[in-house]
Amino acid sequence: MQVNTGRPGIGLPGAIRPLEAKDLARRAESAGCDAVWVLDTRRDPYLIAAAALDATERLTVGTNVAVAFPRSPTVTATAAWDLSIWSGGRFILGLGSQVGPTLEARFGVEAAHPGPRMRDYVAAVRACFGAFASGRGEHRGPFYRLQRPAFQPGAEPDVIAPDIYVAGVNPYMTQVAGECADGFAGHAFTTERYLTEMLRPALDKGARRMGRARPPITLQVVVAPDRIAAAKQMVAYTVPAYRGVLAHDGLGEVVDQVIAKAAEGRRSEAAALIEERYLDLLAVTTLEHVERSMARWGPLCDRLWFSVPWFGMTAEQQLHLAYELVDVVGALE
Repeated sequence: MQVNTGRPGIGLPGAIRPLEAKDLARRAESAGCDAVWVLDTRRDPYLIAAAALDATERLTVGTNVAVAFPRSPTVTATAAWDLSIWSGGRFILGLGSQVGPTLEARFGVEAAHPGPRMRDYVAAVRACFGAFASGRGEHRGPFYRLQRPAFQPGAEPDVIAPDIYVAGVNPYMTQVAGECADGFAGHAFTTERYLTEMLRPALDKGARRMGRARPPITLQVVVAPDRIAAAKQMVAYTVPAYRGVLAHDGLGEVVDQVIAKAAEGRRSEAAALIEERYLDLLAVTTLEHVERSMARWGPLCDRLWFSVPWFGMTAEQQLHLAYELVDVVGALE
Protein backbone atom coordinates (compact mmCIF):
# COMPACT_ATOMS: atom_id res chain seq x y z
CA MET A 1 0.00 0.00 0.00
CA GLN A 2 1.19 3.47 -0.86
CA VAL A 3 2.11 5.49 2.24
CA ASN A 4 1.24 9.15 2.37
CA THR A 5 4.63 10.83 2.55
CA GLY A 6 3.83 14.24 1.07
CA ARG A 7 1.97 17.17 2.55
CA PRO A 8 -1.59 16.27 3.47
CA GLY A 9 -4.75 17.86 2.20
CA ILE A 10 -6.84 20.51 3.93
CA GLY A 11 -10.55 20.50 4.65
CA LEU A 12 -12.38 23.78 4.18
CA PRO A 13 -14.34 24.79 7.30
CA GLY A 14 -17.97 23.74 7.29
CA ALA A 15 -19.27 27.31 7.57
CA ILE A 16 -16.90 28.84 5.01
CA ARG A 17 -18.33 31.28 2.45
CA PRO A 18 -17.45 31.14 -1.26
CA LEU A 19 -15.02 34.09 -1.30
CA GLU A 20 -13.34 32.76 1.82
CA ALA A 21 -13.13 29.34 0.18
CA LYS A 22 -11.35 30.83 -2.81
CA ASP A 23 -8.76 32.55 -0.64
CA LEU A 24 -8.14 29.58 1.64
CA ALA A 25 -7.87 27.17 -1.31
CA ARG A 26 -5.37 29.51 -2.96
CA ARG A 27 -3.32 29.56 0.25
CA ALA A 28 -3.49 25.77 0.49
CA GLU A 29 -2.17 25.41 -3.05
CA SER A 30 0.67 27.83 -2.34
CA ALA A 31 1.52 25.84 0.80
CA GLY A 32 1.87 22.66 -1.27
CA CYS A 33 -1.17 20.87 0.14
CA ASP A 34 -2.17 17.62 -1.52
CA ALA A 35 -5.82 18.58 -1.96
CA VAL A 36 -8.69 20.69 -0.69
CA TRP A 37 -11.72 18.82 0.61
CA VAL A 38 -15.21 20.25 1.05
CA LEU A 39 -17.62 19.26 3.81
CA ASP A 40 -21.41 19.12 3.52
CA THR A 41 -22.44 20.70 6.81
CA ARG A 42 -23.63 24.27 6.19
CA ARG A 43 -22.92 25.28 2.58
CA ASP A 44 -23.68 23.60 -0.72
CA PRO A 45 -20.56 21.45 -1.21
CA TYR A 46 -20.60 21.75 -5.01
CA LEU A 47 -20.72 25.54 -4.97
CA ILE A 48 -17.88 25.69 -2.46
CA ALA A 49 -15.91 23.20 -4.58
CA ALA A 50 -16.48 25.44 -7.61
CA ALA A 51 -15.09 28.41 -5.70
CA ALA A 52 -12.00 26.43 -4.66
CA LEU A 53 -11.41 25.16 -8.19
CA ASP A 54 -11.78 28.63 -9.64
CA ALA A 55 -9.07 29.95 -7.32
CA THR A 56 -6.52 27.19 -7.97
CA GLU A 57 -4.63 25.69 -10.87
CA ARG A 58 -3.05 22.42 -9.75
CA LEU A 59 -4.40 20.84 -6.59
CA THR A 60 -7.26 18.38 -6.36
CA VAL A 61 -10.59 19.56 -5.00
CA GLY A 62 -13.18 17.09 -3.80
CA THR A 63 -16.28 16.72 -1.69
CA ASN A 64 -15.50 14.71 1.42
CA VAL A 65 -18.24 14.11 1.51
CA ALA A 66 -21.43 15.32 -0.15
CA VAL A 67 -24.57 13.68 1.23
CA ALA A 68 -25.92 11.54 -1.59
CA PHE A 69 -29.50 10.55 -0.96
CA PRO A 70 -31.22 13.97 -0.73
CA ARG A 71 -29.95 14.66 -4.27
CA SER A 72 -30.93 12.56 -7.25
CA PRO A 73 -28.06 10.74 -8.99
CA THR A 74 -28.59 12.92 -12.08
CA VAL A 75 -28.35 16.13 -10.04
CA THR A 76 -25.16 14.90 -8.39
CA ALA A 77 -23.66 13.63 -11.65
CA THR A 78 -24.40 16.90 -13.44
CA ALA A 79 -22.70 18.98 -10.75
CA ALA A 80 -19.66 16.67 -10.69
CA TRP A 81 -19.41 16.58 -14.49
CA ASP A 82 -19.50 20.34 -14.79
CA LEU A 83 -16.92 20.75 -12.02
CA SER A 84 -14.64 18.40 -13.93
CA ILE A 85 -15.11 20.51 -17.05
CA TRP A 86 -14.41 23.66 -15.07
CA SER A 87 -11.20 22.30 -13.56
CA GLY A 88 -9.80 20.14 -16.34
CA GLY A 89 -10.36 16.97 -14.34
CA ARG A 90 -9.22 18.07 -10.88
CA PHE A 91 -12.51 17.27 -9.13
CA ILE A 92 -13.26 14.17 -7.00
CA LEU A 93 -16.83 13.28 -6.13
CA GLY A 94 -16.95 12.02 -2.56
CA LEU A 95 -20.32 10.65 -1.45
CA GLY A 96 -21.72 9.67 1.93
CA SER A 97 -25.02 8.33 3.17
CA GLN A 98 -25.26 10.24 6.49
CA VAL A 99 -26.91 8.47 9.40
CA GLY A 100 -30.66 7.94 9.10
CA PRO A 101 -31.94 10.21 11.92
CA THR A 102 -29.75 13.10 10.73
CA LEU A 103 -30.78 12.53 7.13
CA GLU A 104 -34.44 12.83 8.09
CA ALA A 105 -33.98 15.72 10.54
CA ARG A 106 -31.79 17.73 8.19
CA PHE A 107 -33.21 17.00 4.75
CA GLY A 108 -36.63 15.58 5.48
CA VAL A 109 -35.93 12.40 3.53
CA GLU A 110 -35.68 8.73 4.41
CA ALA A 111 -33.34 6.26 2.74
CA ALA A 112 -33.87 2.67 3.75
CA HIS A 113 -31.18 0.08 2.99
CA PRO A 114 -28.36 2.64 2.73
CA GLY A 115 -25.68 0.13 1.68
CA PRO A 116 -27.48 -1.35 -1.33
CA ARG A 117 -28.89 2.09 -2.11
CA MET A 118 -25.39 3.59 -2.19
CA ARG A 119 -24.20 0.81 -4.50
CA ASP A 120 -27.03 1.59 -6.91
CA TYR A 121 -26.52 5.34 -6.51
CA VAL A 122 -22.88 5.09 -7.58
CA ALA A 123 -23.88 2.93 -10.55
CA ALA A 124 -26.52 5.50 -11.52
CA VAL A 125 -24.03 8.38 -11.31
CA ARG A 126 -21.59 6.44 -13.50
CA ALA A 127 -24.40 5.75 -15.97
CA CYS A 128 -25.05 9.49 -16.08
CA PHE A 129 -21.38 10.13 -16.79
CA GLY A 130 -21.58 7.67 -19.65
CA ALA A 131 -24.73 9.33 -20.97
CA PHE A 132 -23.13 12.77 -20.78
CA ALA A 133 -20.05 11.52 -22.63
CA SER A 134 -21.95 9.77 -25.41
CA GLY A 135 -25.12 11.85 -25.53
CA ARG A 136 -27.44 9.03 -24.57
CA GLY A 137 -27.87 6.32 -21.98
CA GLU A 138 -29.96 5.12 -19.07
CA HIS A 139 -29.81 3.31 -15.73
CA ARG A 140 -32.20 0.73 -14.33
CA GLY A 141 -31.36 -0.42 -10.83
CA PRO A 142 -33.16 -1.55 -7.68
CA PHE A 143 -33.47 1.99 -6.30
CA TYR A 144 -32.92 4.37 -9.21
CA ARG A 145 -34.30 4.29 -12.76
CA LEU A 146 -33.11 6.97 -15.13
CA GLN A 147 -34.44 6.91 -18.69
CA ARG A 148 -33.03 10.17 -20.01
CA PRO A 149 -30.27 11.66 -17.82
CA ALA A 150 -28.71 13.44 -20.84
CA PHE A 151 -31.80 15.63 -21.30
CA GLN A 152 -30.21 17.83 -23.95
CA PRO A 153 -28.69 15.59 -26.64
CA GLY A 154 -25.03 16.01 -27.49
CA ALA A 155 -21.89 14.05 -26.72
CA GLU A 156 -19.00 15.36 -24.57
CA PRO A 157 -16.34 12.66 -24.98
CA ASP A 158 -13.51 15.01 -24.01
CA VAL A 159 -14.54 15.36 -20.34
CA ILE A 160 -12.68 13.47 -17.59
CA ALA A 161 -15.29 11.58 -15.56
CA PRO A 162 -14.63 12.32 -11.87
CA ASP A 163 -13.46 9.58 -9.55
CA ILE A 164 -16.12 8.60 -7.03
CA TYR A 165 -15.18 8.06 -3.39
CA VAL A 166 -17.62 6.49 -0.93
CA ALA A 167 -17.51 7.17 2.80
CA GLY A 168 -18.07 4.57 5.47
CA VAL A 169 -17.82 4.17 9.22
CA ASN A 170 -19.19 0.66 9.58
CA PRO A 171 -17.93 -2.47 7.79
CA TYR A 172 -20.96 -2.99 5.57
CA MET A 173 -20.79 0.42 3.86
CA THR A 174 -17.02 0.01 3.68
CA GLN A 175 -17.52 -3.26 1.83
CA VAL A 176 -19.85 -1.45 -0.59
CA ALA A 177 -17.08 1.09 -1.19
CA GLY A 178 -14.71 -1.77 -1.92
CA GLU A 179 -17.15 -3.10 -4.51
CA CYS A 180 -17.88 0.08 -6.42
CA ALA A 181 -15.83 3.13 -5.43
CA ASP A 182 -12.62 4.62 -6.81
CA GLY A 183 -11.63 5.53 -3.26
CA PHE A 184 -12.74 4.99 0.34
CA ALA A 185 -13.34 8.12 2.45
CA GLY A 186 -12.48 7.25 6.04
CA HIS A 187 -14.09 9.13 8.91
CA ALA A 188 -12.30 10.81 11.81
CA PHE A 189 -14.45 8.76 14.19
CA THR A 190 -12.26 5.70 13.92
CA THR A 191 -9.41 4.08 15.79
CA GLU A 192 -6.22 2.47 14.57
CA ARG A 193 -7.48 -0.98 15.59
CA TYR A 194 -10.89 -0.48 14.01
CA LEU A 195 -9.42 0.80 10.76
CA THR A 196 -6.91 -2.06 10.59
CA GLU A 197 -9.00 -4.94 11.92
CA MET A 198 -12.49 -4.06 10.66
CA LEU A 199 -12.52 -1.53 7.84
CA ARG A 200 -9.56 -2.64 5.73
CA PRO A 201 -10.73 -6.28 5.69
CA ALA A 202 -14.23 -5.11 4.71
CA LEU A 203 -12.79 -2.97 1.93
CA ASP A 204 -10.70 -5.91 0.72
CA LYS A 205 -13.73 -8.20 0.85
CA GLY A 206 -15.80 -5.88 -1.30
CA ALA A 207 -13.01 -5.48 -3.82
CA ARG A 208 -12.44 -9.24 -4.05
CA ARG A 209 -16.16 -9.82 -4.55
CA MET A 210 -16.00 -7.73 -7.71
CA GLY A 211 -12.60 -9.00 -8.83
CA ARG A 212 -10.95 -5.61 -8.51
CA ALA A 213 -8.11 -4.00 -6.59
CA ARG A 214 -8.78 -2.45 -3.21
CA PRO A 215 -9.56 1.24 -3.65
CA PRO A 216 -7.20 3.68 -1.91
CA ILE A 217 -8.07 4.95 1.56
CA THR A 218 -8.42 8.66 2.23
CA LEU A 219 -8.55 9.51 5.93
CA GLN A 220 -9.74 12.67 7.68
CA VAL A 221 -8.08 13.82 10.91
CA VAL A 222 -9.73 16.63 12.88
CA VAL A 223 -7.38 19.33 14.19
CA ALA A 224 -8.78 21.32 17.11
CA PRO A 225 -7.31 24.27 19.01
CA ASP A 226 -7.33 22.24 22.26
CA ARG A 227 -8.56 18.97 23.71
CA ILE A 228 -11.86 20.40 24.92
CA ALA A 229 -12.73 21.64 21.42
CA ALA A 230 -11.71 18.25 20.03
CA ALA A 231 -13.97 16.46 22.50
CA LYS A 232 -16.90 18.75 21.65
CA GLN A 233 -16.60 17.79 17.98
CA MET A 234 -16.52 14.12 18.91
CA VAL A 235 -19.77 14.55 20.86
CA ALA A 236 -21.44 15.29 17.51
CA TYR A 237 -19.96 12.11 16.07
CA THR A 238 -20.84 9.88 19.03
CA VAL A 239 -24.11 8.47 17.72
CA PRO A 240 -25.69 5.01 17.93
CA ALA A 241 -24.79 4.19 14.33
CA TYR A 242 -21.08 4.66 15.14
CA ARG A 243 -21.13 2.75 18.44
CA GLY A 244 -19.34 -0.23 16.92
CA VAL A 245 -16.14 1.77 16.42
CA LEU A 246 -15.46 2.00 20.14
CA ALA A 247 -17.27 -1.18 21.08
CA HIS A 248 -14.43 -2.87 19.18
CA ASP A 249 -12.15 -1.52 21.95
CA GLY A 250 -14.55 -2.54 24.72
CA LEU A 251 -15.94 0.96 25.20
CA GLY A 252 -19.51 0.45 24.05
CA GLU A 253 -20.98 1.27 27.47
CA VAL A 254 -18.98 4.50 27.62
CA VAL A 255 -20.38 5.49 24.23
CA ASP A 256 -23.88 4.80 25.58
CA GLN A 257 -23.20 7.14 28.51
CA VAL A 258 -21.97 9.89 26.19
CA ILE A 259 -25.04 9.53 23.97
CA ALA A 260 -27.35 9.68 26.99
CA LYS A 261 -25.67 12.79 28.43
CA ALA A 262 -25.81 14.56 25.06
CA ALA A 263 -29.51 13.67 24.64
CA GLU A 264 -30.19 15.21 28.05
CA GLY A 265 -28.43 18.44 27.04
CA ARG A 266 -25.43 17.72 29.26
CA ARG A 267 -22.94 18.22 26.44
CA SER A 268 -20.13 19.51 28.64
CA GLU A 269 -20.29 16.33 30.70
CA ALA A 270 -20.39 14.27 27.52
CA ALA A 271 -17.30 16.05 26.18
CA ALA A 272 -15.46 15.58 29.47
CA LEU A 273 -16.20 11.85 29.40
CA ILE A 274 -14.92 11.61 25.82
CA GLU A 275 -11.73 13.45 26.73
CA GLU A 276 -11.14 11.11 29.64
CA ARG A 277 -12.03 7.78 28.06
CA TYR A 278 -11.55 7.70 24.29
CA LEU A 279 -10.45 10.97 22.70
CA ASP A 280 -6.89 9.75 22.27
CA LEU A 281 -8.07 6.69 20.34
CA LEU A 282 -9.75 8.70 17.57
CA ALA A 283 -8.41 10.50 14.50
CA VAL A 284 -8.32 13.88 16.19
CA THR A 285 -5.43 16.03 17.32
CA THR A 286 -4.41 19.57 18.20
CA LEU A 287 -2.51 22.11 16.16
CA GLU A 288 0.84 21.52 17.85
CA HIS A 289 0.66 17.78 17.21
CA VAL A 290 -0.11 17.75 13.47
CA GLU A 291 3.24 16.25 12.52
CA ARG A 292 2.91 13.55 15.16
CA SER A 293 -0.56 12.78 13.86
CA MET A 294 0.82 12.42 10.34
CA ALA A 295 3.30 9.84 11.58
CA ARG A 296 0.51 8.00 13.40
CA TRP A 297 -2.18 7.90 10.71
CA GLY A 298 -0.22 8.28 7.48
CA PRO A 299 0.93 4.64 7.30
CA LEU A 300 -2.69 3.48 7.63
CA CYS A 301 -4.01 5.29 4.57
CA ASP A 302 -3.09 6.33 1.04
CA ARG A 303 -4.17 9.95 1.34
CA LEU A 304 -4.40 12.01 4.55
CA TRP A 305 -6.19 15.28 5.16
CA PHE A 306 -6.75 17.59 8.10
CA SER A 307 -9.90 19.52 8.91
CA VAL A 308 -11.04 21.84 11.69
CA PRO A 309 -14.09 21.19 13.88
CA TRP A 310 -17.42 22.32 12.47
CA PHE A 311 -19.23 21.76 15.77
CA GLY A 312 -18.71 23.87 18.88
CA MET A 313 -16.82 26.68 17.12
CA THR A 314 -18.07 29.85 15.43
CA ALA A 315 -17.55 30.39 11.72
CA GLU A 316 -14.89 32.98 12.48
CA GLN A 317 -13.05 30.62 14.82
CA GLN A 318 -13.18 27.84 12.23
CA LEU A 319 -11.72 30.06 9.53
CA HIS A 320 -8.96 31.44 11.74
CA LEU A 321 -7.93 27.93 12.79
CA ALA A 322 -8.00 26.74 9.17
CA TYR A 323 -5.50 29.43 8.15
CA GLU A 324 -3.26 28.41 11.04
CA LEU A 325 -3.57 24.80 9.93
CA VAL A 326 -2.54 25.64 6.37
CA ASP A 327 0.53 27.43 7.72
CA VAL A 328 1.45 24.42 9.85
CA VAL A 329 1.03 22.00 6.92
CA GLY A 330 3.01 24.31 4.65
CA ALA A 331 5.92 24.28 7.10
CA LEU A 332 6.15 20.48 7.23
CA GLU A 333 9.32 18.92 5.84
